[in-house]
Amino acid sequence: MFTFLLLALAGIPLTSGFVGKFVVFAAAVQQGMAPLVVIALVASAVAAFFYLRVIVLMYFSEPAADGPTVSVPGAFTTVAITLGAAMTLLLGVYPAFALDWAGSGQFVF
Repeated sequence: MFTFLLLALAGIPLTSGFVGKFVVFAAAVQQGMAPLVVIALVASAVAAFFYLRVIVLMYFSEPAADGPTVSVPGAFTTVAITLGAAMTLLLGVYPAFALDWAGSGQFVF
C-alpha cells in the first residue's frame, strides 16, 4: 500500500495524484502561467526521484539489525488504509465525478 500511495504522490497515471496534478497544471497553463508549470513539473520529477528511492530501499536492501520492527495494523487502521488506497485508485480511473462536483461550485459539507 505504501508503494502505491507513494506512486500516487509522484503523479503516476491511474491515480488521483496524476489527475490532481494534471488539473492544476492545466488550469495554470490556461491562465498563462506556463513558466510556473515548468518549475512545478521539475519539482514533481525531483520529488518522484525521492519517492522512488524510498521504494527501492524498501524492496532491495537488507533491513538493519537494530532497525524498526513491523507490526500488524489493527482493524480500524486497515480499513482506513484500504479506503484511502481504493479512493486513490477510483479517483484516478474515474475522476469525472469529483471534477464535475468541484466545477459545479455547490459544495455541501
